[in-house]
Amino acid sequence: MEHPLWGSDRHLYRSILMSIHDIPDEDLRRGDVACTIMCQMDFATNPQRWWLGYGDLMAGGVEYKGTGDVIQISALSITYGMSAGMVRFSVPNASPQMVARCDDQADEVNNRPCRIFYQLFSTVESGGLHAGRLVGDPIAIFTGRMRDMRSTSTRERREIELEAYGRLSRQGRPPHGRWTDADQRARYPGDTGLGLLAALKNRAVVWVPAG
Repeated sequence: MEHPLWGSDRHLYRSILMSIHDIPDEDLRRGDVACTIMCQMDFATNPQRWWLGYGDLMAGGVEYKGTGDVIQISALSITYGMSAGMVRFSVPNASPQMVARCDDQADEVNNRPCRIFYQLFSTVESGGLHAGRLVGDPIAIFTGRMRDMRSTSTRERREIELEAYGRLSRQGRPPHGRWTDADQRARYPGDTGLGLLAALKNRAVVWVPAG
């Protein structure tokens, strides 16, 4: 069964995503609201939902497992309306078992979706409501694709790193292929629109106006 945030129920995914503007001003202006980070990693066979805290957290209809300070996230550079270029996740004190599991995981990890959210919560008790209660639903701040899980081991320490690349990281990439007949057929099987392109090399083409 597909997870609702990654499978066919995309209307549910859209319905729980919020903007900071969807939260009432009175909840934001009191100065007693903080935020935590939550992450969804859609590994091929074992998707993970975790947050930078302790214990289980239910937010936006999804349960996240607390990782405490086990996982670290690099600084996020956010441009309005776009995802950060690259985010690096690291486990600086990985166990030998964790290192063994991260080897040869390209099919499990590479090009799989990764999303990061802010979740606001109250830091004080107010009106009979407890401190730590969630304020609003998750706010998406990063959407990207994972790749390059790797581990390094020395006598002193073991570390695992995983990178995720957002839309901005693809801005400088060259386009797929070239404008050749072979590349066009690879993009669109059966398309013969560039079949005569090679024959036009070093030739001048004179276009005669219609009529």
